[in-house]
Amino acid sequence: MAASRMGLKALTVGLIAGGGGGLMSLGGGTLVIPLLMSWMQLTPLQARGTAIMVGVFSALTGTLIYATHGQVDWEIVLWVAIPSFVITPLAAAWSEKQGASTLKKEFGWIVVTGGFLVLFRDQLLAEFALPDSWTHAYLLAVGVIEGLVAGVVGISGGPILAPLFVLGLGIPQQLAQGCSLAARLPATLSGSWENWRLGNICRPLVLPLAIGALIGAYGGSHLALALKEAHLRYLFGALLIVLGLYYIKGKAHH
Repeated sequence: MAASRMGLKALTVGLIAGGGGGLMSLGGGTLVIPLLMSWMQLTPLQARGTAIMVGVFSALTGTLIYATHGQVDWEIVLWVAIPSFVITPLAAAWSEKQGASTLKKEFGWIVVTGGFLVLFRDQLLAEFALPDSWTHAYLLAVGVIEGLVAGVVGISGGPILAPLFVLGLGIPQQLAQGCSLAARLPATLSGSWENWRLGNICRPLVLPLAIGALIGAYGGSHLALALKEAHLRYLFGALLIVLGLYYIKGKAHH
């Protein structure tokens, strides 16, 4: 009975992760880590590692759906994915001996700032535009940031990538989210392998989490593609602010 209850909880968490990933490129660690720790009593390291693995399934499903609707730019994905793939496992191994509370608060402030910037994107783009000659360097830097955050905090995708794509490249929200889902796949794969090796993944929960993530990502992705771009962007920005405040004010875990 206890095992079936845990499986049902894991399926629910997977649905939330996949739905958030598909709808707003938020899932993985952003939504899952707090639930795994508070609802399923996993340690912070177990929650981080397990959340990264869940992110593989939601990101893969979401990527396929966004790509079939022409909402993935594979050149953008490649330039971001390569550095994030290399950095993520290194950051995960390094963070084993480091307290992450300070980084989580700093990450929270970054997410809050990103939320406001996304909300006021149109006004900002009228004043600032990234020169075309800087695009590749910018994307490499985004990939490094993505790898560091995914490895240390266990959060990847939407909170970092989508706002940087929207603001730095001036692309629509749906395209930013499609690129975000695709670009975070290498980081989640390499991060999953490193956390599996370190014993930080709760293996009995992987299957129900994966099933939930696949179903949630399918529904969330189709809903996002059906929404108006401005409506999706406003919803995304507001949720970023709420999530950022959670990380700023949340309890520190070491």
